[in-house]
Amino acid sequence: MQSSTNLPNGRLSTNGATAKQTHASRLFNGKFQVGVGIYDGVSALLAAKHEFDFVWISSFCCSAAQGVPDVGIIGPEDILNLVRLSRRLTDLPIIVDLDSGYGDAVKIYHVIEAMARAGVSAVCIEDNPTSKRCSLYGGYERELASIAEHSTRLRASREAIKNTGSECRIIARTEALVAGMGMDEALKRAEAYVQNGADAVFAQSLDKSGGEILTFGKKWGGRTPYVIAPTKLPQITKQQFEASGISHTIFANQGLRAAHKAIDETFATLAAATAAQSVEGTISTVAQVAECVGAKEVADLETLLADEPSAPIVTRA
Repeated sequence: MQSSTNLPNGRLSTNGATAKQTHASRLFNGKFQVGVGIYDGVSALLAAKHEFDFVWISSFCCSAAQGVPDVGIIGPEDILNLVRLSRRLTDLPIIVDLDSGYGDAVKIYHVIEAMARAGVSAVCIEDNPTSKRCSLYGGYERELASIAEHSTRLRASREAIKNTGSECRIIARTEALVAGMGMDEALKRAEAYVQNGADAVFAQSLDKSGGEILTFGKKWGGRTPYVIAPTKLPQITKQQFEASGISHTIFANQGLRAAHKAIDETFATLAAATAAQSVEGTISTVAQVAECVGAKEVADLETLLADEPSAPIVTRA
């Protein structure tokens, strides 16, 4: 049975298999959806405030937030902590970016099982080797895992999810277009991945014209949901994506990049300033941050807990 708790700040915390099923079904409801990348509690709260359809826990952003490049340095526990935090703070469906799964099939099984139990709506696993390198960085020769190896990862993921009883979905991501292997190979891999347990596909591309992403969508023809993170395609509209057969698009890292620029500029100003007044007009107020994180509700909770009970508390000897 699903249980829910209304937290003092009005957020809804849900637990149990029914909650997970609800999130997964909301994520894959047949409608075009737009998600946003998050990397901490504040970004999760702001994603909910602005009513995105889902959140994407981004390896790129989580790595950067810890001051390291997105090359597989952070581990599944780092991601899992953010999953649990996000599930507590928001009721949005969660897709978690799990790189290539963090190990062999046995390791992947346990990683996926933990994610499903924590309440993710979908896991995304890519066909990079375990020593992944973020496709957005460029400058690397790409050698992908074989279709057989990645299919084994997906079958392990399917078994793990089955064991939890959740309705967490599997998104299989192929980097074939990034690796220069061509459209036919990307489609071949996507088809094989679906045959081995994937519920949706994700084709990454660095083609700045958008041609590869849109062509893949048309050729895929809606066989499954098709997810993209079009960081390199800021000029392509959501309407164009939807028309080409894409079901989910993600503003995957714009939040982290905006925060980086704002903090960098603010710190630069403060380093040269004689007083904090130099930045007060361009940053959030303390009150705005306090409102975002629910500080007022702490006082409300304290008042509630301080009230005398209406009836005596009976204790047993």
